[in-house]
Amino acid sequence: MNDVSKLYQVYINRELQTAKNEVLNIERLNQKILSFLHDLSEVSQDSRCYLFWEKDEPINHQQLLEHYLEGLTMLMSIGYELRIDTIKNHTEIPDKLDIYQLFFKIYHSILKVQSHYSSEEYQNTIDDYFTLGFKLNIDINEIINNYQND
Repeated sequence: MNDVSKLYQVYINRELQTAKNEVLNIERLNQKILSFLHDLSEVSQDSRCYLFWEKDEPINHQQLLEHYLEGLTMLMSIGYELRIDTIKNHTEIPDKLDIYQLFFKIYHSILKVQSHYSSEEYQNTIDDYFTLGFKLNIDINEIINNYQND
């Protein structure tokens, strides 16, 4: 099993401890998507990518990591709500998009998840979110170690 799938399975195992046999709860899904968008905006603020007037101030990596992991947890929670069993490994990071395009792409794809409940759009969102983390100098081992210790 690959690292990203292991991470998702850790989340699924936590959720299964609170067993639920219900159909898709649209209201809860919408709440989680809105929460994820909030977390994503905190990551963008922590990355300082749009704060052109404060470029000289250093990035607080620990704060960025904490907000990134909060977003990741919420994103995995969205996958659980959609009853997605597994996610594919993210072995290669396409370096085609700059950080701004990545943020916009993540916003667009999670909104497509919200409107279509699409597992393909969910996979695109999670792929792009991991790519964003890597572009922000967050290492996969750092993600796994911090996530599993929660």
